[in-house]
Amino acid sequence: MDLHVKTRVHWLLDYGLARSVLTALAHRDDPFARLVIDSGGPENTYRLIEEVRRRGRMSPGIGGGWVTADAQIVRNILRDDRFRTIKPQDRFPVRAVRWLAAKTAPDMMNPVEPPSLLVVDPPVHTRLRRLVSRAFTPRAIDGLHDRIHEITNRVLDDLDGQSHCDLIATFAARIPIEVIAEMLGLPGEEIAGLHALADPAAKLLTTTVPAWNDFYTASVALRDFEGYIAAHIERLRLNDADNSILSAVLHDDDLTEDEVRMFAGLLLGAGFITTTHAFGNAVVALLRHPEQLAHLQAHPEGWSNAVEETLRYDSVAQLGVRVATEPLQIEGCPIDEGQAVFVLLAGANRDPVLFERPDEFDPTRANAREHLSFSSGIHVCIGAALARLELNIGLEALFRRFPALALDGEPTLNDSTLLRGVKRLPVSLGAAPRGAGR
Repeated sequence: MDLHVKTRVHWLLDYGLARSVLTALAHRDDPFARLVIDSGGPENTYRLIEEVRRRGRMSPGIGGGWVTADAQIVRNILRDDRFRTIKPQDRFPVRAVRWLAAKTAPDMMNPVEPPSLLVVDPPVHTRLRRLVSRAFTPRAIDGLHDRIHEITNRVLDDLDGQSHCDLIATFAARIPIEVIAEMLGLPGEEIAGLHALADPAAKLLTTTVPAWNDFYTASVALRDFEGYIAAHIERLRLNDADNSILSAVLHDDDLTEDEVRMFAGLLLGAGFITTTHAFGNAVVALLRHPEQLAHLQAHPEGWSNAVEETLRYDSVAQLGVRVATEPLQIEGCPIDEGQAVFVLLAGANRDPVLFERPDEFDPTRANAREHLSFSSGIHVCIGAALARLELNIGLEALFRRFPALALDGEPTLNDSTLLRGVKRLPVSLGAAPRGAGR
C-alpha cells in the first residue's frame, strides 16, 4: 500500500471517524464535544467547561464515557490504581478495525502511544520513570539554576534596544528550548532546526482528534525528528566527554533504543512546548492585571506563589483521560471496566469548591499550589520542578528588566484542545532602566 494512502487510512480509523462524530455532537451544542473539537474559539474554553460542570460532578461524555470538572474527583481518579491510561486499542472496539489500524499505523515515534511515558502503566511505567527520573532529581534541577539565569539574561540582553516584539518568539520559546537543548546535548547551532520540527510534531499532543492535515504534518515531522535524534544519539555514544543528561541516560542498558528516542522526544515536547505555553499564558495574565503585577514588582518575594497562580488560572494542560480496569462507582455513577473518564484539568483548576473566586487572578492566593496543571498520581509531570524554576527565574527577570512591558495588540491563542497557549504575543517593551539586567 502506498505510504500516503496507508497513513490516510490509519488517520481515518484512528481519528477521522471520531472527529466526524464529535463534529456532529458539537453542532448539536454538546458542550464537551465543542470543547474537544469545535469550541468556536479558544476564548470560549472556560465557558464551555462551566457548562459541563453545571451538568453535575460526573456527567455523560462521549463514546459512552464520562466527564468531570470536579477537582476532588479529578485528583482521585488520577491517583487511583483502578484506572489506567488510554491505549490505541481502546479507540477500536471492533477487532477487525483494530487489526487494520495496527497494519496501517505509520512507522514513527508517536508521543501518545507506547513506549511514551504518557501512556504506559506499571510495571513498564515504573521501570521507565525510575530510569529517566535522574534527569529531574532535586540535585539535577538545582544544578541548572545558574545556567537558567545565564540563558535568561542573554535572551533579555537581545531584547535591549527594541521597542516592540513578539514575546513568544523572542523570549517565551527561547528559554525552555535552550535549556532542553543542553539537556539533550545538542549543539547551539542546531536549535533552530529543532525549533522548526517541534511545532508541527506537537500536533498529536495538542489536539484530541487531529484533522488530516495536522496528522500528516505531524507524522512527517516526527519521522524527521526520529532520524535526527537517532543520529544525535549515535554522536553522543561516540563522545564520552559529553556530560548532558541524555548522554547519562544512554549509559543505562535497561533502556531500549526506542525508549531512549522516546525519552528525548518527550523531553523536547514536555520541556519546551508546554513551558513556552506556560510563559505566554503567565505574561498575558500578569499584563491584564496591572495592579497585581505592580504589587509583585514591589514585593518580588511573591513570585513563587504568583507562578503557581498563573499555572492554575490558565492551565496549559486542559484535559486528560483514564480508563477503568474494573467495574466501580464514582459519586453514584457506575463505571464499567474499559469505560473512559475524561478529566478536565482546567476545570478542576477553577472549581469553586476548592478555589474561592476561581475566575479571579490572585497571585497571593493561599492554596494556588493545589492546582492540577501538572496532573497527579504516578503520571504527575516529571519536569514540573524544572518548569517552575524556569518560570520563576524568567518572569521575575523579564518584569525587572522591562517594568513598563505592555500588550501591543491582542494575543493570538493556539486554538488547542489539549495544550492551551499563545502563538503570538505582541508587546511594547518600554525602556529598560539602567542596571536592571542582573
